[in-house]
Amino acid sequence: MLHPVFARLANAVLPHQCLLCRQFAETAGLCATCWTGLKPISAPMCNICGRPLPHQLPQGRCGHCWLRPPPLEKMRAWCLYNDTSRDLILKLKHGGGLFLTPFFAALMAGLCRELLGPESLIVPVPLHRWRYLKRRYNQSAELARALAVRHDPQQFAPDILYRCKRTPSQAGLNRRQRQQNLAGAFHINPAARNRLDGRAVLLVDDVMTTGATLHEAARTLQRGGCQSVRAVVIARTQ
Repeated sequence: MLHPVFARLANAVLPHQCLLCRQFAETAGLCATCWTGLKPISAPMCNICGRPLPHQLPQGRCGHCWLRPPPLEKMRAWCLYNDTSRDLILKLKHGGGLFLTPFFAALMAGLCRELLGPESLIVPVPLHRWRYLKRRYNQSAELARALAVRHDPQQFAPDILYRCKRTPSQAGLNRRQRQQNLAGAFHINPAARNRLDGRAVLLVDDVMTTGATLHEAARTLQRGGCQSVRAVVIARTQ
């Protein structure tokens, strides 16, 4: 491993390769074309779920959150889920793309500062053990670990929540089917329950579509005695 001084010098002098398309990039990360493909989320947005809005609403809450208040106190995504972000996230999940973890953590660092309290636990959405064995790592856990390193490594708590139900893929399922698919999917680790009691939690995942996974995980954490649950993801659907 290069000494940090030499690593910074190499980063400044040597040419870069885009993390997605592998073409020349002026800086470490993405080339100009791939950067343009990403759609970061900024205000106006729903104060609760972070859904982008055409204009700021008086109460700061979208119609979805008025009709069905989510179990999450607040949720934020860095960008919209589109072709470019999907390709990056699929590379992270299925293409052995752990090298993308620091890139995503840097993008999400500001959101974490907004959502984290000094006593918060950073909890990744877990994989079922069979999916973990097949994939060899949990991308959400590696992302949560990288975010904790930027704030306080002691906040990283990968052992709080575990997935006890081997659920089929969520792809192609509607909201109701996803909720049914995930019912009872998570449990609290009994050995870690005391650490959770009365604490705020920041859930970390890669993508939010209907929110079924994050909502089920949040409800499980609340039943386990946590004070509140927030969540952060790389990307979300509109």
